[in-house]
Amino acid sequence: MIAEFIKKENCMKKEITFRKITFDDVALFEKWSEKPHIRHTWPFEAYGSSAREYILKKIEGDGYDYPFFILVDEKPIGYIQYCDLFAYRNICQDLKGVFTNEPEGTYCIDLFIGEDCFLGKGYGTQIMQEFSDMLFSKHEVKRIVIDPWVENERAIRCYEKIGFKYVREAFDGVRQVQVMEKWSCERVG
Repeated sequence: MIAEFIKKENCMKKEITFRKITFDDVALFEKWSEKPHIRHTWPFEAYGSSAREYILKKIEGDGYDYPFFILVDEKPIGYIQYCDLFAYRNICQDLKGVFTNEPEGTYCIDLFIGEDCFLGKGYGTQIMQEFSDMLFSKHEVKRIVIDPWVENERAIRCYEKIGFKYVREAFDGVRQVQVMEKWSCERVG
């Protein structure tokens, strides 16, 4: 118990920042996307593209998706993105997923930790807290939604810890997901 507390305490002292992804980052993103824990929860091919095609589209820009690397002490450890769902609804010609009719001010987040040594140590919770706080403070964000796979219990617990609440289960076209939300007025921290 004490060792677990120390591990989590050490993780919280690390500086977490976010950096926009560039074309120079594609190889690392592809490397991470091949890891079993990522393929299991984020099967790119099932959603209609390879990991390379997916990230290149995000880097090129579409007017609603914004991709970042998660940095711990300036070292890339994972991927996070936000999507302005109102812009998605108004710009995208081929709407997919469970968030196709969201009002202005609704954003979603997707993420994964790519470096194995950062798994299971509390980083996911800290990353989500800091990223959602950043969105609420820098944008006209009223509500953030997320849709983890229903079997991804670790992710669901992580999101609950920082104030995300269950909304419903839905089918995203590939698998059953749990839709969760957090409103700006419900911020934890």
